[in-house]
Amino acid sequence: MATKAVFVGINKQLDPTIDELTGAMRDALALWALFTDTLPDLSAKLLIDQEATKETVSQAILQTLADATDNDVVIISFAGHGSPDGCLAFYDTLRLDLTSTTLPMAVLADAFKATRARAVLFVLDSCFSGHAPARVLDVEARPRNAFALESVSGEGRILLAACTSTQSAWEQPGTGHGLLTSAVIQAMTGATSEQVSFPAIADEIIQLTRVEGERIGVTQTPVFLGSVQGGLVFPRLLRGPNYQAAFPSTDIVRIDGAFEELLAHGFPQSIVDQWTERFPEGLNALQLRAVNEFGVLAGRSLLTVAPTSSGKTMIGELAAIQSVLAGKKAAFLLPYRAIVAEKFEEFSARYGEAGLRVIRCTGDATDSVGEVMAGRYDLAFFTYEMFLNLTLGAPHLLNRLGLVVVDEGQFITDPRRGITVELILAMLLRARSRGVSPQLLLLSAVIGQLNGFDRWLDIPVLLSRERPVPLIEGVLDRQGTFQFVDVDGTTKTEVLLPRHTIVQRQNKPSSQDVIVPLAQQLVANGEKLIVFRNVRGKAQGCARYLAAALGKAPAAAALDALPEQGLTAASQDLRICLQGGTAFHNTNLLRAEREAVEQEFRSADGGIHVLASTTTLAAGINTPASTVILAENEFLGEDGRPFTIAEYKNMAGRAGRLGFNETGKAIILADTPIERAQLFRRYVQGVPEDVVSSFRVADLSTWVLRLLSQVRGMRAAEIPGLLINTFGGYAASRANPAWVPMVEQHISQLVARLLQAGLAEDEEGIIHLNLLGQAVGASSLSFESGLRLVELLRGLDVATTPATHILGLVQVLDELGAIYTPIMRRGSSEAVRINDAIQRYGQNLPRFLQRYGADEHEVWRRCKRAAILYDWIEGVPIDVMERHYTTNPYQGSISYGDIVSIAETTRFHLRSAHRILAALFPEQPVFLTAIDELLIRLEAGIPVRALPLLELPVPLSRGQNLSLLEAGILSPEAVNALPQAELAALVGTISAARLKTASDTAAIR
Repeated sequence: MATKAVFVGINKQLDPTIDELTGAMRDALALWALFTDTLPDLSAKLLIDQEATKETVSQAILQTLADATDNDVVIISFAGHGSPDGCLAFYDTLRLDLTSTTLPMAVLADAFKATRARAVLFVLDSCFSGHAPARVLDVEARPRNAFALESVSGEGRILLAACTSTQSAWEQPGTGHGLLTSAVIQAMTGATSEQVSFPAIADEIIQLTRVEGERIGVTQTPVFLGSVQGGLVFPRLLRGPNYQAAFPSTDIVRIDGAFEELLAHGFPQSIVDQWTERFPEGLNALQLRAVNEFGVLAGRSLLTVAPTSSGKTMIGELAAIQSVLAGKKAAFLLPYRAIVAEKFEEFSARYGEAGLRVIRCTGDATDSVGEVMAGRYDLAFFTYEMFLNLTLGAPHLLNRLGLVVVDEGQFITDPRRGITVELILAMLLRARSRGVSPQLLLLSAVIGQLNGFDRWLDIPVLLSRERPVPLIEGVLDRQGTFQFVDVDGTTKTEVLLPRHTIVQRQNKPSSQDVIVPLAQQLVANGEKLIVFRNVRGKAQGCARYLAAALGKAPAAAALDALPEQGLTAASQDLRICLQGGTAFHNTNLLRAEREAVEQEFRSADGGIHVLASTTTLAAGINTPASTVILAENEFLGEDGRPFTIAEYKNMAGRAGRLGFNETGKAIILADTPIERAQLFRRYVQGVPEDVVSSFRVADLSTWVLRLLSQVRGMRAAEIPGLLINTFGGYAASRANPAWVPMVEQHISQLVARLLQAGLAEDEEGIIHLNLLGQAVGASSLSFESGLRLVELLRGLDVATTPATHILGLVQVLDELGAIYTPIMRRGSSEAVRINDAIQRYGQNLPRFLQRYGADEHEVWRRCKRAAILYDWIEGVPIDVMERHYTTNPYQGSISYGDIVSIAETTRFHLRSAHRILAALFPEQPVFLTAIDELLIRLEAGIPVRALPLLELPVPLSRGQNLSLLEAGILSPEAVNALPQAELAALVGTISAARLKTASDTAAIR
């Protein structure tokens, strides 16, 4: 007797519209390895992913069945997608041509009947119903053929199918196997006897599958059909050398520090070589502790609290590669779009050559949302908000993740962003109840007392205050005295600046008097500096006067990289600064300008010696300096709020360049010796603030709505339990046992409002959000803003309303009112903004914008934002907009940074409004499509007729697209037809060359 087998597993799909799976390939590989380890004489074929085409799989299965003799046993396993009408899908299956690219089960049934084999075991881990994200092709309903599971089975023909024809076959979150295959492996390797036989073991497999399904909240009942006279007997399956090679031990308990040690655990040589080149000395002390003491490479979660530049991110990288090797996916969550973009570029260059698929999602039109939904990625970078919004709308996305890295975890204490971070963490905790428990790595800068934060998360804490580059922190007064903590921890005082160098340079004393001589002294010593200023204008001014004072050579590389189209008032300032070897970094810069500045400053021998920046640069962008200078210690525009100690530590942490400086230095500026002593105690000697939740009872309605959008429904009395699942509720209930009864009355009132507003339904005491309520709850809007928007939209005749009208309408929302919108408050000169809005939107819009308690200043701001947005999407040049909307250069001036902030914030919240619109007006597809188009225009800042330019293979800036538009070039074809010199004149030499290269490459293909 001979045993022959074909094992098929398909995760990846050639058709980009078909969702990828995470466990099918591992299913086939595991069964192949176990059977070949156990049956040495087994003749087996393994077909996975790209190898598993319709032709190769069909030929392998049908030929194996046809060649079988009377004494042979044939094993066939298939793990992958099935179609609703009973067909198997393959790597090269096409959604638009299922008939030709799938294999009907009826064909297999005929082959099973015709084979001479004594017995055939068919393990089918696929399904034929329609519940995404199960193993079923999501296609339009097609008439079922006569296929039935029974047709495959019979005497000598055993079918073990994952589920009935009306159920779905599910994947086990985090384990990398389908429920059925996992049960087969568990039963056939864990048998108490040396032999396992069918049908005796079938009941155990069915029971294991059903129980695991119930644990993760799904219903799946495997089907066992057929029989073999005398039974079908196999030895107990062994995890031998093939299995060990296919699934090397992932529990890395201890390593000594050399990256080469990871090769034995399956890490690719190319990645190990790259890490060794980046860090010749191997893992540092923090990273070794994370691996050896806390088991991050054994899948254990961890909260790491350590200073900037201590190597926290590398811990995430190690765990991410380990997760991918285990067949899972890794998600990195970051606070800002700029950081996501930077990390995406870094990781794409770093790991793309190793075959890893790296994607990003920040809310841009160029995002890889489709790849996220279809599971076509390995490493993904998200902003906090995008991750929360996507997973609220599609909870199954969590099932695919083996690792979630939350970077800059201290943002949970942020008054504005904290709710998002906390809701993400609460969602991950709640997912554990349904068996979804990806490894969680929370990376944070140094923080104060945890206040039970780690206990709420139920994860250990790795705390370190060591930096690879030591940091000197101190305060410098106007007399030149520097009080500081040295690297040995002692407090010292020295004269850092000769007193005669600190002279008044303007009409009154200012920070410039100290910054100029300090920068001259430090730059003369070969240092690179970051000077933090609390507003954009001060950052630009600082860079200008330092360019004049330092007398350095031009930063030629940065100047050559600057764009020529769509320039702003800040663009000219930047060129002046770069001519003197300085630069500034704020939101007034175009993206290409920021990138040019960052790259030049990052270079050890770059021509930018001083970078003046607003505080956002401290949030993780890779621009370390030798010395950091803080000219202020409070924000402007936020009621003069002082910097928190954590914010100061983040800015100070930018000092110190590994491999460039042996020591970093952070200097706070003070006016007097008394202020020097005060700032020294507060910031240098101070302990970062304790971890606290941003939850407030005043925001209860928003929190409850967000939490309700994560559950199917519950009784009103159970809703406080949702709140306790948050860190805020956990901390409040621990501090005050009467806290839950205190909020119950609020919740009762909230439920009544939800029902009255038509956002929820009460079915026999079970409260659940309807489609509209889910849209509002999963949005970025507060409860009150959501209700306000629903009220406005319900009164809108979308059949006659231009989509652009929504841009103005959403300005009444609190989230849009929070955008800094400069106006001239004295007098009534800004009243002209009402006319601006009328000219662009018509007479009705200002009437809407006067609602919801707005005073005249707020109405002017709303109208100003609405008019700016209209001009932005119509392609009005930036310099024209800056001049038009600036009433007074000293108060109410509008700059590029303001315009982009208004456009980006509106676009972000309009994405939420779009879901609400879809729920309110499902019968208006034309209007909804126009909103989609509007979102793209908000990002690109171009009119409708220029949208085809976004299809160019090389993305262009707004200024470049408008330059083409002005020349009458409106399509990729027209761009390709331009002579190179003419194209270069319109978009610049560099972009023209890239477009030419892309065009030539496409032509060759």
